[in-house]
Amino acid sequence: MSDYISWKPAEVCQWLERNNLGEFSNVFMEHEIDGATLGVFTERMAERLIPIIKKQAVFMSLLEKLKTSEAHRPLMVDVQRRDSRARDSSHIAFPPLLLAALERRDHELKSSRKSKTRTLLLQALFDHLSSKTLYPTHHQYVELLSSLITVYPYLKENFGSGYDALHESLKNKFKKERRPLVSDEEVARMRRKFSITGSGRKRTSEVVQIPLNAVRTPVNGPTATEEVCVEERNITEIVKTMAEEVKKIRPDMMFLQEQMTKTREYRRTYILSHPTREILMEFPCLRLPEILLLEMKALQHIDVDKQVTLVLNKMAPMILLRASHSTIIKRCLETIEDCQEGAVKKGLQLETAILCLPSLFSEDASLLFAFEESGTSQVVTPQIILSGCKEGVPLQHSLVKVTMDKEIIVEDCTDISLALCVLFSTYFVFGVEYPKGLKKTLTFLEAFVFKMKEEKFLPITLKRVFNSLCE
Repeated sequence: MSDYISWKPAEVCQWLERNNLGEFSNVFMEHEIDGATLGVFTERMAERLIPIIKKQAVFMSLLEKLKTSEAHRPLMVDVQRRDSRARDSSHIAFPPLLLAALERRDHELKSSRKSKTRTLLLQALFDHLSSKTLYPTHHQYVELLSSLITVYPYLKENFGSGYDALHESLKNKFKKERRPLVSDEEVARMRRKFSITGSGRKRTSEVVQIPLNAVRTPVNGPTATEEVCVEERNITEIVKTMAEEVKKIRPDMMFLQEQMTKTREYRRTYILSHPTREILMEFPCLRLPEILLLEMKALQHIDVDKQVTLVLNKMAPMILLRASHSTIIKRCLETIEDCQEGAVKKGLQLETAILCLPSLFSEDASLLFAFEESGTSQVVTPQIILSGCKEGVPLQHSLVKVTMDKEIIVEDCTDISLALCVLFSTYFVFGVEYPKGLKKTLTFLEAFVFKMKEEKFLPITLKRVFNSLCE
């Protein structure tokens, strides 16, 4: 990880001043923004700390350069590393078809969806690494993918390290290829070394059936493997360490993210066989919105917070127009019209549009949100709860939380748009089926906002609504 991760808040402020953003030093110092926080900084955080949109764009651009640049390291080391990466990449045997795709910058190479060129790229990377070992270390993965990005910078992804999705796909490729190799000496040795008696997938008859309120389904995401990871030997200790970290006033998000990655297979199995309360007791970090969204990104390779800001925000005015008959709009209209500040007004329109979404499909809005003052909700699927709404106006809330199975998932979401991100992520992270009365709304979000489904497989009603919002 780059040296900036070790920066203290004062050093972050110095960096701001060097880049003509010193006017925000006080607010960064007040929120104790250090280097580790910069490593997980999101656009939503920038919006809260930097009220000027132009300055937000400048800051996010500088932050991206800071994460990807190695300019703060010694020049000699930097040059040597770049040269070695280029040499490493040049040794990869790319087939002519893949080489041509790389040279013409084929967009399918960056897509997380399965394609011929993407498969060729993964196969070439697998062949290169597997010639050395069938169990690459994290350092070997990073070294190879960093060299690839150095030679073909357009392959860099827009989130994380720049090659997170490719890294995950390559790891899954190795797991898949290793499974049938029972006679391979290296595979047999590693399985003997790290296997645990009685572990692995059990027959249905062996699994204790626990009654769950919200219906769970297997979580889509990286392919599960029957082999046991090294970290699983100490799984109890890892889970305990994560629980202790969450109790801190300022938990280390990067540390929690690393531990979540180590326990992912164990957690997926645990979620399918335990009720919500026990899941949250075992993994209290799932109550943190940052971790929940990062888990969603790891499972589905999608930044839901960013998509809501970019896509749903643009749709908001048309949603309000199409849902003008909704009683929610009538309640919120006065609050929106009274707002004089443009950015705040836009945020209020987005929040109102989110609450109006079910009315576009004549669905039950109570499955999406409810007022806490109305009493305990009987909805067991993920639901947004609005507290302290003056005169029943949803926009005048004092607290926004997300619940499921009458358990609080996230207690303070700060605004309705973040609550929507948490709610949608909860369906996937906890493996919960969409409720029938809200299925069209959630499928619409999945397909047209988060781009997780192809349009050709969607019902015609969803396509019509989307087309009406694009007019």
